[in-house]
Amino acid sequence: MLTVKQLFQADGLDASEDEIKLVRHVDHLNRSIKRIVAEGHFDRYQREQVPTVNPFHRCKVILSFLGLENNKAEFYGAYRVRGSRPFRKSDWAGMPDWLLEAHKDKVPRIYYDLGELTEYQSYRKRLIVQWKSTRGWHQKKDLDIYEILPASVSTLFPGYQEVLLRHDSLKAIFADPRAHRDWQAALKANAGIYRIVDLSDGKIYIGSAYGSGGLWGRWQHYAKTGHGGNTLLKGRDPKNFQWSIVRTVSTTMSERDVIRIEALEKQKHGSRAIGLNAN
Repeated sequence: MLTVKQLFQADGLDASEDEIKLVRHVDHLNRSIKRIVAEGHFDRYQREQVPTVNPFHRCKVILSFLGLENNKAEFYGAYRVRGSRPFRKSDWAGMPDWLLEAHKDKVPRIYYDLGELTEYQSYRKRLIVQWKSTRGWHQKKDLDIYEILPASVSTLFPGYQEVLLRHDSLKAIFADPRAHRDWQAALKANAGIYRIVDLSDGKIYIGSAYGSGGLWGRWQHYAKTGHGGNTLLKGRDPKNFQWSIVRTVSTTMSERDVIRIEALEKQKHGSRAIGLNAN
C-alpha cells in the first residue's frame, strides 16, 4: 500500500523519509480548526508553538493535516521548515484576540519560519489518512494513504465576508458536500445574519441562522427550494437571488439574541419598509 511519504517523494519532494514529519491539527482554544482556516489564521496558528514541545525541530518538511471524525485527517499543506527563533512581541501585530488571550499565560513561544510548498496544494482536501492515535499530533512515523478523492472543480470557501453566491452555485455546494468540505465546515462553524438580494429589482431580504447547524443548516433549505419558506421570496425566480453574509455569531448564541441582531439589521437595510421581509 502506498504511504504518504512515498507519495510526496514520488512527486518530487526533496526530503528523506527521516526529514519529513506528519502533523495533525485539531480544535484549538475552543475554536475548530476549520474555523481557524476559514478566518485566515492557520499559518499564524501553526507557526507559533511552545518550546517544551519543539514539534518542528529535527525535520526538513512538515505535511500538515486537519483532523476529521474517526481519527481521520485531510491534507492541508506541505511546508519547508526554514528555521525557528524565540517569539517576539512584534509578532503580536495583527494577531486575533483569541490568540492574544493565550499569551496571558506568559509562557514563551517559539516562532517557526515555515514556507508553503505550493506545488502540493492539489492534494488539499483530497488526500485522507487515518491517524493511529490522536494522542500524538506530530510524528515521523509514516502512514498508509486511506483515500485520495478525485480532483474537483469546486470553488474554495473564500472567507465569510467574501461570500457571494447565486442559486446555481448554492445548489452545487449542497449537491456535493464532500467536494465542498471547506464550505460545509465554515458554514457549520458559525451562525449569523445573511442577506439575499433579488438582482432583478434590488430588493433585499435579511435572515438569520442559529443553533448547531449554523448557516449550513439554514441555507440547505434555500438550495432545495430557492425561497426557504420565506413568504415574500415565494413566487420570485431564485435564479436572480444572490446570497451573502452580513455578520457571523457563535452557534451557541441563543435564538433570542440572534433574532434581536437580525431585527437590527432589518432596520439598517430597510428590508421591512422597502424590501422582502414580511416581519
